[in-house]
Amino acid sequence: MAKRRASRVVKRPKSVKRPKPAPKAGDHAAKRPKRAAKTAKTAKKGSLSRKLKEARRRKEIVLEILEQIKSVDKAKPAGMAVAKGGKGKKLAAVPAPVVSAEPHIESAFISRPATPPKRLAPAIESLGPQVAKERVQTGHIQKIKTGVPGLDEMCGGGIEERSIVLVNGDAGSGKTILGLQFLYEGAKNGEAGLFISFGEPRESLYPRMLEFGMDFQELEDKQKFFFVEYQPHEVAKIISEEGGTIYDIITSYGIKRVAVDTITPYMMQFNDAYSARLALVRFFSVFRKFKVTTILLNEWSSHLPLHASAAVAEFLADGIIYLIHSRSADGVQVRGVEIWKMVGADHTEVARPFAFTKKGITIYPNERLFVGHDFKLRR
Repeated sequence: MAKRRASRVVKRPKSVKRPKPAPKAGDHAAKRPKRAAKTAKTAKKGSLSRKLKEARRRKEIVLEILEQIKSVDKAKPAGMAVAKGGKGKKLAAVPAPVVSAEPHIESAFISRPATPPKRLAPAIESLGPQVAKERVQTGHIQKIKTGVPGLDEMCGGGIEERSIVLVNGDAGSGKTILGLQFLYEGAKNGEAGLFISFGEPRESLYPRMLEFGMDFQELEDKQKFFFVEYQPHEVAKIISEEGGTIYDIITSYGIKRVAVDTITPYMMQFNDAYSARLALVRFFSVFRKFKVTTILLNEWSSHLPLHASAAVAEFLADGIIYLIHSRSADGVQVRGVEIWKMVGADHTEVARPFAFTKKGITIYPNERLFVGHDFKLRR
């Protein structure tokens, strides 16, 4: 029997771990600080990109609405009686819009009906170019003080004279107080103000503002402040008359500042979204002709989707301010203000906290929102 050959086992030497050389300039480890800076820069670009996408989406909605309005003007649907008179053509008188018995917010998201509703007289020709033309302001633009501590600093020195600023906020966020504070500041400096209310009477507002040291009854007696209360359908008629009573008050008493509380009931009276959007465009057009600085208060909630008419209002407004009213993780009520848009101003793009003090709303422009609770909150 043949002998087996002994298997030859070759032992390989163990690998010796060599020490890693120190990183040189330009190596992977040396680039870590640069990579961290690049990551932060990319995150910032992503935040700006989201804001741009949101702005573009809102702009597309508004442009689509304006195109629909133009197509209706060209089509001139049957049943829209036109009467000749004066220098131009005007539609026959249209009765006040029918108020829905149960207006729902969902109705604002319904698409435009096949048969457009009747327009309010007088007719609007080429709304898009008309509104754009009214927004153009030439020459030196002056800024006025809002009377809200910290807000002027966030707005880059105040808000533009004769501009329209939209203030969005939910119930209890402080919209009415901000609007009245704005009018009180003007009245103290010789600028008469007008407050247009769609529900809350002066009997409940005046005592509340006295708690902040603002005596509006005294200003009203001196004809530096005027309070008018309307039902939403009455304002629709006034707008159709190019101002009516509101225009008479503004011209007779030299009104410089106007606050409207709130435009939400005015928008909710219309049965379809198309009529509401058209009425809102007319509303802005008429108020720009008044040549006053206007604060429009609007109901808004962060828990609901963007209202279709709200997108139109934000597009037409010169400035947009959001009043935030929420709770932190530990259950503390938190209030903040954010300026989303302010035409012609280098405004703050970060939300800042505010509180109710003895002088009304006070904003802390150097504090960060949701970081600590060292400022007093009113419940």
